[in-house]
Amino acid sequence: MPYFHSNGADLYYESTGSGPPLMFLHPPAMGAAAFYTQREELSDQFQVITFDARGHGKSGDGGRNDLLIAEWAEDMAALADHLGVNQIIPCGYSSGANPALEFAISYPERTAGLILISGYPEVSTNILDKQIKIGIWGMKKDLRGMLAKWLAVSHTGNKRHQRFIEKTAKASNPVLLKNLYANSLYYQCTEQLPKIKCPVAAIYGANDYYIHYYQYLFYKYVRNIQLIHIQDIAHQIPTKKPKELHGIIRSFVAQHHLSSIT
Repeated sequence: MPYFHSNGADLYYESTGSGPPLMFLHPPAMGAAAFYTQREELSDQFQVITFDARGHGKSGDGGRNDLLIAEWAEDMAALADHLGVNQIIPCGYSSGANPALEFAISYPERTAGLILISGYPEVSTNILDKQIKIGIWGMKKDLRGMLAKWLAVSHTGNKRHQRFIEKTAKASNPVLLKNLYANSLYYQCTEQLPKIKCPVAAIYGANDYYIHYYQYLFYKYVRNIQLIHIQDIAHQIPTKKPKELHGIIRSFVAQHHLSSIT
């Protein structure tokens, strides 16, 4: 199995296909298993890069029970170095948008474009605040089995894909997950969004009402941005609306002439 080393931990990754490098970032507990369909269907045109964040799935935790968003972005840079990739297009899903945003802010010269899927730059609405606090509570009780089942069933009806998600969540470090949920709760990069100069696509489910507020923050602070809604879906776009998502990604890369980046 392929691993790279970063900040004292050996992290599991997968890289398939060739072309512009898309690096997908997952929400807590889901790991690279979240992007099974993307690896299968986008590798005809792209280098699709996924990895289990430290303490998740097959990745080690480096002897630590914490993962800061800035450290996650450093791990992204280490993986790009390991693969010999100069620039990437981070694709962050849900709170996986946090490390994607942090990377774009901290490594602008290495960010060719940025794709945010159901993402947000801060937590400033009650419903999202409560959802993340439920995650913190669940990891305090070490309810990984329950979380693993809920993530799998809520994201896909594909039994094989469900098994991948469940296995990753159950293998993750519960204390690190609790702390990552907390770090995601308090992460805030809104004031730094104007630093992002690369083209950005912010993609939301048309029915994802509890997260729609955050699109206005991106629209206000990010200059070169496209806001895109996918119909008949709430939050789980990568698993439930992959065809529409992949069409948007292909169009975004073509529109901004990103096909030659390596």
